[in-house]
Amino acid sequence: MKLTQGFCFLWMGALLVFWLAVQAAPAAEKKATDAEPYVAHELLVRIDAGMDETQKADIREAIGGILVQEIKRINLERWRLPSDMDTEEAVSRLTQTPGVLYAEPNYLYAPQMIPDDPEFDRLWYLKNDGQSVNGAGGTPGADISAPEAWDMETGSREVVIAVIDSGVAVDHPDLKDNIWTNIDEIDGNGQDDDANGYTDDVCGWDFVNWDNNPSDYSKDLYGDGHGTHVAGIIAAAGNNGVGISGVMWRAQLMPLQVFDLFEDSPFNATTFNIVSAFFYAVENGAALINCSFGGPSFSRAQYEACEFADQNGVLVVAAAGNDGHDNDDFPTYPANYDLENIVSVAATDALDGLASYSNYGKNSVDVAAPGGNDSPSNIYSTTPPKREVMFSDNFESSAENWLTSGVYEDWSIAFDPDFNSYVVMDSIGRYHENEDAYIRTRQRIQAENFRGLNLKFNIFYRLETGYDYLNVEFSEDDIDYSPIYQITGFSDGRERLVLWSNDADFENFYLRFRLTSDGSRNYEGVLIDNISLTGINWRFVGDEYGYKSGTSMATPVVSGVAGLIWSKNPDLTCGEVKQILLDSVDLIDALDGKVVSGGRINADKAVAAASSFEDEKDGSGGGGGGGCFILALGCE
Repeated sequence: MKLTQGFCFLWMGALLVFWLAVQAAPAAEKKATDAEPYVAHELLVRIDAGMDETQKADIREAIGGILVQEIKRINLERWRLPSDMDTEEAVSRLTQTPGVLYAEPNYLYAPQMIPDDPEFDRLWYLKNDGQSVNGAGGTPGADISAPEAWDMETGSREVVIAVIDSGVAVDHPDLKDNIWTNIDEIDGNGQDDDANGYTDDVCGWDFVNWDNNPSDYSKDLYGDGHGTHVAGIIAAAGNNGVGISGVMWRAQLMPLQVFDLFEDSPFNATTFNIVSAFFYAVENGAALINCSFGGPSFSRAQYEACEFADQNGVLVVAAAGNDGHDNDDFPTYPANYDLENIVSVAATDALDGLASYSNYGKNSVDVAAPGGNDSPSNIYSTTPPKREVMFSDNFESSAENWLTSGVYEDWSIAFDPDFNSYVVMDSIGRYHENEDAYIRTRQRIQAENFRGLNLKFNIFYRLETGYDYLNVEFSEDDIDYSPIYQITGFSDGRERLVLWSNDADFENFYLRFRLTSDGSRNYEGVLIDNISLTGINWRFVGDEYGYKSGTSMATPVVSGVAGLIWSKNPDLTCGEVKQILLDSVDLIDALDGKVVSGGRINADKAVAAASSFEDEKDGSGGGGGGGCFILALGCE
């Protein structure tokens, strides 16, 4: 616990609590030694009760001490020392001064922090007591020693971590206070206030839909909340009485969405989107980029994006992949790019072994971190709210959910042998020339608080290409309709279409399918079945958490520890942070010869090393050695 109005002292085995109305020393003045940490340039001095105020002032003046506060009951004073005065030297001089009973550094004491987040016991990767999580047991100590690290550092809002993924549920109660804010952008004014090329990018960017809404709308669709899960591992707000704790309790998470979750090939990210996100992250102040993705293809553009990050001192923490192979022989990209700023991450399980799915590499994978068991998944973190069915119809009963209209012929429901079910069709036989016919929902679909709408339906269509169209539309008032999608030409048999809206600014609306034709050729028209509209109800009820495993999960553990290192020592370079990460691991037999460091990440050792790290740079730029690694597509 951070002490802002009190200090706890352990004295002769008894806990003495002195309640002081004090002003906390600036974080930059905290010093840690191999013995006990204390506040630099501060002393606690107890003066004999027989000394008057003038005598007390003379004692302070002798060494330049300034009285900050005191406990009159015991004549204990808190002093500020001159910046050039060594604390231990001051203690030595005062010990020999008449009238001074004792003097000592202003030591820092704290409990072994276990936060009050109610589901912390599920986070075995932070503190493993051998507890069973999601049906899987563990080995005590097979964790990153997070509580011990939190005694020294819990994170800082000054550290910006870009999460290049499926987006982040920015309103999640355990994440909303740790979402990055672009302070140079005015929200909602439709202008690019900071001239960075992105309009209204207040909390990141969606590089799939190219808008300012990088929320994770993937729960229970293809992505299953991947980005939100990753973000929670890094920096779910700690000690806030809600849900879980991230490795960092405080940070700024910059959501950058690159995965197109609603296309036919699920969970894909293009090189262009990834590269765009990299440049955005670097140019908008990220210190670290978390990449829980990857693939087997070398891309020069992606390499140069990683290189740009290296040139600007930005650390890239990336997963080694989930193929169970040796990355020395079978590279994973952008994982195996030879750049110094990349920390590649393998996964360990709850027994401290190399996870069965995890890639490895004696020369190409830097470090391991808890990523969870193969089965069952057991890394617990944040997810978006559940996806719900807002409207559906398979037309097996009647047309009671719809109103129809047409210039020549209304839409109708009939059994189709090819679909082997009842379907809705625009016409019996060929559609008419100059037709304008539609079917729309009889009632408005209730869409308040829903986001990430996903419309699916089966369809067969034969339309004159470029002249006749099926228009999928919505309207709030049944007067002005806006397009969702437009179809023309011939389908390849029966197809399953997936359409969606990333930003549901509207509330309740009518859904309409409308056929329009010109005055020439006409064909069989359109048959539609199994309409389903789903969305994420963006009202959080407290169960927005879930389990995953993979190097996708191990990577943000390392990102969080890197963030703690930078929080503790903001002056460290990218390369120095990487050096600390690798040098402070717990050596594990199962990782010997499997990763460069030979070990699993240890937050306690890493933060302690950051406190005392001495700059030994050789003048070279960027990083601190090692390979470039990021995880494979779908590595959850």
